[in-house]
Amino acid sequence: MKSLMISSDFPPISGGQSKFLFNLWCNLNPDEIIILAPRIEGCEVIDNKLPFTIIRLNIPLCNGLLIKSIKTLILLFHTIKLILLSKIDRIHCGQVLSAGFVGYICHILFRKPYFPYVHGADFLEFTTPFHSIKRRGLRWGKILLNLILKNASLIIANSSFTKNALIDFGIPEERVKVINPPVDYKRFEVVRDAEGLKENYGLRGKKVMLTVGRLVERKGHDYVIKAMPEIIKEIPEIHYLIVGDGPYKNELEILSERLNVRDFITFTGFIPDGNLSSYYTICDFFIMVSREIKERGDIEGFGIVYLEANAAKKPVIAGRSGGIGDAVEDGVNGILVNPTDSGNIAKAIIKLMKDDGMRTKLGMIGYKRVIAQFNPKRQADTLYKLTLSL
Repeated sequence: MKSLMISSDFPPISGGQSKFLFNLWCNLNPDEIIILAPRIEGCEVIDNKLPFTIIRLNIPLCNGLLIKSIKTLILLFHTIKLILLSKIDRIHCGQVLSAGFVGYICHILFRKPYFPYVHGADFLEFTTPFHSIKRRGLRWGKILLNLILKNASLIIANSSFTKNALIDFGIPEERVKVINPPVDYKRFEVVRDAEGLKENYGLRGKKVMLTVGRLVERKGHDYVIKAMPEIIKEIPEIHYLIVGDGPYKNELEILSERLNVRDFITFTGFIPDGNLSSYYTICDFFIMVSREIKERGDIEGFGIVYLEANAAKKPVIAGRSGGIGDAVEDGVNGILVNPTDSGNIAKAIIKLMKDDGMRTKLGMIGYKRVIAQFNPKRQADTLYKLTLSL
């Protein structure tokens, strides 16, 4: 049986969806899959190491209805071509709308089963009540989403939260299966010059908390910064290392200046995935207090970065929202907090930073949990068994 895996979000593109699909699909039988993905700078380096066929397409990756429509049409053309020439039996759709639409059309034309992957915010954006939707395109998006999901043979949800949202949308429970994003934990066993990294950022003798992610409002950097004045009173050697870039950076810098905590924060900018293990190594714990922004349907569907920190044997502090509960169990591999309560966040940070034993315990349990529950081979085997008979 030959499966076509379609994604407009695949390495060397960074981000949670890209890592999810890469770690999952790379552990399937390489003789049974073909991957369609964007051609971007640096992809040849990755592709030369892969054991399966990967076809790179020149597709636009910008936002906008016209651009997304062009991207979808390009994916559809090449998918039809592969079905006709390579005897494709089933289609895995890494994104619910672009790739999912391709799967839906090919199901109509060729009766091929297709499996959309739903990541959370990508789905909820289009299920926001109509009175709060300002763009007509979102109305059509919801109609299209309904067609794609209700005709799919099986839907892959990244968390229990996402599964429940799909059920609320009207999808029968038995047609939604949860596969949490796997983590390539072995990647965090290789650490490059962590001491040199500390030196470069002036972190020797500091207590370091780390966030890795795009600088967008949902990720909660702002509430951690709001908690800083209270934290500094208790832990004057604290330092907040923020890895990533994004549109919210200016607001975060202004906030840190206004609260007089700018000297306690370092914005590193974008760091390639291959270098992140060193950043996780030099921190005392990881923090990302993501929250839901209801009016935009913006929410954390899972949060693979929490498990990456656990893979580096670091405990985490996370916001109690969205699908984070699948990634972080309160008191097991980390601490869950109210993501919009800076006092609650400060209390958790102070508690964890002052308790060396707790940090070690949560980090080690988290490490073992990643290996046992989020192993890429285990998740890939689950996917294979779920879709084998469809």
